[in-house]
Order: sequence, then structure tokens, then C-alpha cells
Amino acid sequence: MTNSQVFILHCAISAGVRQSIQIAFEDYKLPPDVVETLKEANTISIRPNLSQALKKNLDELRVMQRFLYDRFTIHHGDVHFIHPDHFEEAKACIDEIKEHASVCNARMQEAWPEELAKWEQTIVSFFTPLFPDEDQLRLVKEAYMRFFPRQKEFENPIRVDVVGPYPAVLERCDDPSTIEQVMSNEAAINTEQVLKAAKDGAIDHSLGKVAALLDDLDARPVHKVTGRVIADSKKQRGAWRKTAQEISLAATHNPLLTEMSTLCDDLLSVAELMNDPNSGSVRTSAFKRYTDVRQAIADEAAALLKKAGTSEGYVALQKSVAMTGCYHNLVTDLGNCSTLEELNVIRDQIDTETSVYKHRAKNLEKLLAKAQERMAADVAIARCEEELKQVLNDSNKIEADF
Repeated sequence: MTNSQVFILHCAISAGVRQSIQIAFEDYKLPPDVVETLKEANTISIRPNLSQALKKNLDELRVMQRFLYDRFTIHHGDVHFIHPDHFEEAKACIDEIKEHASVCNARMQEAWPEELAKWEQTIVSFFTPLFPDEDQLRLVKEAYMRFFPRQKEFENPIRVDVVGPYPAVLERCDDPSTIEQVMSNEAAINTEQVLKAAKDGAIDHSLGKVAALLDDLDARPVHKVTGRVIADSKKQRGAWRKTAQEISLAATHNPLLTEMSTLCDDLLSVAELMNDPNSGSVRTSAFKRYTDVRQAIADEAAALLKKAGTSEGYVALQKSVAMTGCYHNLVTDLGNCSTLEELNVIRDQIDTETSVYKHRAKNLEKLLAKAQERMAADVAIARCEEELKQVLNDSNKIEADF
């Protein structure tokens, strides 16, 4: 297996029984007056879940499926590609999904009586108020109960179907002379086109993530570099951790992103040391290095603009890089402004820039509010001083009565 290889993967999760039901009222084969009552109670036919347990188990498995695709593949449409570096991890994740599906099916088999009772209770609760006539209520209940899966269908209702991972064959024959060679060439050409689209999409997404990271790094105070941005668990991934993992994944397919991936890893390492609970000297050293890493990321982001092609992510990164210098100037100007005229000029600049990125925009709005409060306080103090002077002057003009 070589690093030039790439593997194609598709993982499908499905249920052999219906998850919910929605039927036109006329299809119930019920008396017209019963159908009319149903129509009056619902503008459209209802779509209830047949089994809450089935829905819960499928949701769990689809979260695992999403994890598999997000952490180990790049994609274009429904075609997912795995780099050899992630092959073993992806295989382990697929095995985990299959094992969990077996657990879910065992749960479903045991849960059938309880789920049947819940479905019956749903029907009773919903329709009893609508049908005071017992015969009509019985007909409706029977119609809905017929749709619940039989016990045998609940023995193994969930399937996990995996295609691959198998090597994508990209070799071509320069002079195809047989139908097999023509077909092989066609397959290689088509696969190359989809792989290129997947790589381009991964770069575009990564440039957008770098743009958002610059936004965060500019606006986040050093004391707020906490576990919230570097957390790494199944329940929560910090924003920086997620960005680093996504850029690392894209970098395995696109060497253009290798340096940025390394810098994101450095950022995580420094952030972890900044939160070291045991050593003050380690934290102090990390705080100093953090400034260097942050600047290196900004420099590499600017360098990427010279290498990457135009795309939505490219435009986002271009705006973010351009705003970095402007942002720091605005922060300085807000701290130094002393007149309402200056503040209004800065406000116009902020209105222009705050549409670009949320973290810097939010911070600028806070700083603008503080500057307004400071100026309002200065005006109030000046007014008080003027009034006090006036009072003192008036007091001095009163003649002593002695």
C-alpha cells in the first residue's frame, strides 16, 4: 500500500421495518364519516413514529456513521475517499458500527412487546377524544395497529451495508485496444474527476476553517484559551481541536495544507501547556510561545492565498487576512479616541468590517460600547464640573452679612 493510493468507501445504515407512517385518509378504507372526523382534526395525515426504540437506535448509529465520514474521509456528493493514513482507523470505526448495530438489534428484539404497547397507547391517546362512538374508535385503532411491525420483523431490523474500502484504480492505458481497457480507462477518468472535486472541496472547506480560526485567535484573550477550545472527547470537541483535525485530514490528500496542519497541532500543544495545572513555569513559557504560533498561523494563512485557487473558502480567508491588520488598528483607535467625531468615524469603519467575521465583530461591538460609555461618563463628569464651578462662583458673589 502506497501513499499515492486512495480508497473508496460507502457505509449505509437502514432499517428493514418502517420507522414512521403517513397515509392518506382515504387509504384507511374507513367509513366516510370516520375519515371526515380525521380530516377535521388534522389538516394533513399524521406521521407518527412506529417505534421510539427504532428511531433512537438508528440515531445512535447515524451519529457513528457521521463520525466515520467526518474524521476519516473526504467526499464529493455521496462518494467518500480514504487516504491510507486513515485506513486502519476507518476499519476499526466500521467494525465498531457493525458491533453496535448487533447490540441495537438485540435491544429491538427484546423491546418489541413494550414498543407495541407504546404504539397502542399512542393511538388510544390521540384518537379517543375524537371518536365518542366506540365502533368508530375501534375501526381506527385496528387500522393503525395493522401497520406495526410483526415480532419477527423486530429480530434484526437494522442493517449496516459497507462497500469497500477498496482501492480506487486510477491507472490508464495509453492505447486501449480491448473493451476491458476502454472500460478501465473510463473508470479511471471518472474516478479521477470525482477525487479531484473531493480534494478541491476539502481545500475549500479548510481555507474557510483557517479564516474562522484567524478570527478567533484575533479576538480571544489569552486567559480564555481554555479546555473549551481544545477539548477532545466523544461528547465534545473544542473548536480549535475540530479545526486541527479537519485540516489534518484534508492535508493527507493535499500537501498544500501540510504546514498549516502542523501549525494547528502546535497551537493545540501550546494551549494544553498554557492550561498545565502543575507547573507555573511551563504555563509562562507556553504563553510566550503562543504569541509566536499565532503569528505563524497568520503568516501561513497569507502564504496560502498565493498558492490556493479561487473558491468560497479562498474568498473567506482573503477577507479574514485583510481584516487582521484592520482589526488591530480599530482596537487601538477605540482605546485612544477622545471625541464623538472620532468615535463616529470609527463606528462607520466597524459597520463596514463587522460583516466579515463573528468573533472580531462581537469584540469590536463590545469595545465600541465601552468607548461610548467612557465618552458618556466624560461628558457627565464635565457637566458636573461645570455646574460645581457655577455654584462656587455664585457663592463667592454673595456678600457676607456681618
